[in-house]
Order: sequence, then structure tokens, then C-alpha cells
Amino acid sequence: MQNLERPMLLDTTLREGLQTPGVYFTLDERLMIMRGLDKSGIELIEIGSPYTGEGERRIVEELSRVETRALKAAHCRALESDVDTVPEGVDWVALYLSPADRHLEAKFEKIVDKRGFVLLQVPKAIRYAKSKGFKVRYTAEDAFRADPGFLKQVVEKAVEAGADSISLPDTSGGASPTDVRRIYGEMSRLIREKNHSSLIEAHFHNDMGMALANTIEAWMSGAKILHGSMNWLGERAGIPDTLVLATWMKVKFGYEYDLAGLLKLAEYIGKVSGIGIPSNSPVSGRNVFTHTAGTHQKAAFRDPLTYQPFDASIVGRESDFALGPMVGSEGVKAALKKKGIETGRLSEEVFEEIRDRVKSAYILHGRGASAMENIIIAEVLNKTGVAKITLPEKLSAQILIDVESMGDKDFEDFCRELLSRDKGVTEIIEIWGSSFDYMVRVDEVSSLKELDNVVNSFRRAKGVLRTETLITGKKIK
Repeated sequence: MQNLERPMLLDTTLREGLQTPGVYFTLDERLMIMRGLDKSGIELIEIGSPYTGEGERRIVEELSRVETRALKAAHCRALESDVDTVPEGVDWVALYLSPADRHLEAKFEKIVDKRGFVLLQVPKAIRYAKSKGFKVRYTAEDAFRADPGFLKQVVEKAVEAGADSISLPDTSGGASPTDVRRIYGEMSRLIREKNHSSLIEAHFHNDMGMALANTIEAWMSGAKILHGSMNWLGERAGIPDTLVLATWMKVKFGYEYDLAGLLKLAEYIGKVSGIGIPSNSPVSGRNVFTHTAGTHQKAAFRDPLTYQPFDASIVGRESDFALGPMVGSEGVKAALKKKGIETGRLSEEVFEEIRDRVKSAYILHGRGASAMENIIIAEVLNKTGVAKITLPEKLSAQILIDVESMGDKDFEDFCRELLSRDKGVTEIIEIWGSSFDYMVRVDEVSSLKELDNVVNSFRRAKGVLRTETLITGKKIK
């Protein structure tokens, strides 16, 4: 660990990220992404695959003209004709040709000596790219499923031809850290023994959930350039999130990146890609610094690092405390403080009442209780006289109901009887295509207690399995 050199981070959102199904970035969006990565301190940016078509080639050329501190790379097959599509403003050309027999059989059925072809074409393409002034990376596509002996031969040919780096990708995403340690260790030793200066790059897919761990293991086993893509974008399950990689480097080793800037970029990419950031996504997810369980809240309220690996401020965020079915009194205090309410004047009994009512609301109403939390807080605080919070004059809701048997006569008779005596219940209808069977419309009840009574009436009805409540807002006319 102590002998590790700082790696370079390569972001490939503009190449690998575009291989995410349904994702496309316009030129303006790509410029925004590239500038955001550069401003955040990412050392290498893969800006596209110019060989794939004239439109893509023009975009890569436009990006190559923009001045950045980061070096720019273009992705190509190991073909001279592909190299010819790379604009002069690019620093690195990445040439890929798999040494794995499965790939060779599937892609080159007309070539008899497939391994011989690889041993000739890889150095030939490298020398051609070098002759045009580019730094060259050879990508041994699907290296982890190649015959180890043949992989070694191809890598030797690549470094002898002048490859500045060798990428050993886990293209199919099935490698383990143990596999990584073995292969990266062997290739690092091979390059040292040959007295070559070629760097090793790490590119891991996340199909088995090991991409981030494998990338870190690759660095510890000799890799100098680590690949990431913002928001885990990429082919199939994607590759490691650049923000997470940069955060790991900052937290564990103190290597500086503008993490707050990368977080803003992640949010931007979440919008323009059409693939939002999951709530539980490491570092960028909205839940990552939110404490929910009562015992967690009590400790984290005093010291967030009791339940966080690092301070949220490192990435420009704050620790938070959620109400919910597991909330504790400390979580209530934190929620009130966040709303600007002076908690010092409130008794423990007030916090406990809010806590207990919130928990009861979730038990009775399900997930929809999240919309009732502010109402509960207002009702309790207004009683104390410490605060006066305006409450809605009337509440409206939809109650979703799951029953044992849709169309059951006893249940529908109960519904008719309730409609006739409870003015708040205005409509009960069957619904289809949902895990619930009926929707009950409740209009303008005076309080949560009155809504609770309606829900409890249905819960006691014969044949009802579960309910869920949704608070509704204004009607759009």
C-alpha cells in the first residue's frame, strides 16, 4: 500500500457511457460534460469513437479542438483505417482487438489462423498510430477470458511495437479481485522484465457487481490508469462511477479532485441522459447521507461519522435525518431544526408524540404517510403554543385497497353503506393493472384523525388484505 503511486483517472462517459441503451448526448451536452470533467481534475477523457460514422467523427473533432488540461483519447479498432478517422487534437488512440478465442471465432470466421492474425495486426496498428504522433493504448478486449499464454504473447508484441499503455479489461464483467491480482500482477512483471515503460490500464464491467473492487485491486496490482464513467453508465451493467472512484481516492489517500463539481456534473448527466441517479447510488444518491433508524440518528446527530465513512461536506453535501417508520426522537429534533424550529423550548414529550404519531401513520397509511409528516408536526406543535404553523383547512386523499376477492358481495355492500353515511367518502371504484383492487376517493376531511377513521373502517372490513393512502393536492382545471 505505501508504495502505491497516484493513479490517473480516465473518464469514458463520452464513449463507454454512450453504449448505455437509450443514451445519447448532443454536442453541447458533450462539451458540458467534458468541461465539467476537466474542471474537476480528471486527468484523461475518452471523447468518443470517430470510426463509427461521419457524424460521430465530426463531434470528436469538435471536442478535440477545445483546450483542456486533461488529455483526450479516441477509441478505435486496431485498424489503420480507424486510426485515420482520429483528429490531430487527440492525444491518445485506444486500439482494441481481442486475444480471446471466443471473440476471434465470433468475429473473424473467414480468417483461418486467427491467433496469427492478432499477433500481426496488433503491432502493425500500434506502429501506424505511433507514426501519426499519437500515444497508443492497446486494449486486449476480454483479457480475462483469453488463454493466459496467448494473452502474454499479444501483450509482448504490443509493448515491443511501442504501446504506451496496455488495457486489460474485464469486458464481460465476470472477474473477481483474485483474478485481477493474478493477471495484473503477471502483466506488470512481464512489462518490467522486458524493460518497457508501458503503463497498465484498468477497465472493469459491473455485471457481477465487482467493477469498483476490481478496479481498486488492479491499481494495487500495478495499474496506473483507472477507467470510470459518470453514474455507472456503459454497456450492460456499466463500469465504475468516476465520482465514486475520485471520492475513494480522496477519502483513502487524500488525492484531490473537485468532488462537489463532479456531483453537480453527475446530477446534470442524470437529467440529460434520461437515467436518473438511484437514491442509494454511492456518493451521489439522495439517501447516502440520510440517517433513518432511531439508534443511528441518536449517534449521528452528535457525530455523523459514527454511521458514515466520510464527512458529507467532502462532496458538497450535508448529513440528513429522515422521519419515517423507524424514526427516533433525535431524528425528530433534527427534522425540526432543519425546518428552522427552535427545539430548545420543546419538551421530550413533544418529540416523542411526533415520533409515535409518525410511526403510527406509516403503519396505517403505508408509504403515503411521508406526505403526512409535516401535518403531524404542525398539529403537535400548534397544541404546544410554541409555534403556530398553518394547516390545510381540508385534506383529500386516495385510499388504495387490496382484497381477497375482487367483486366480493360483502365488501361491495360495505362500500355502499360507507358511501351512504360518510360524506367524506365520495367515490369507490375498481382499478386494473395494479397490485391494488379498489381506489377510494376521500374529499375534504377536516383532519388526519378523520382520515385515519376512514382508513380504519376499511381495514376492519371483511376480505381487506392491505391499504395504502395517498394525500392528493389541487385539481388542475
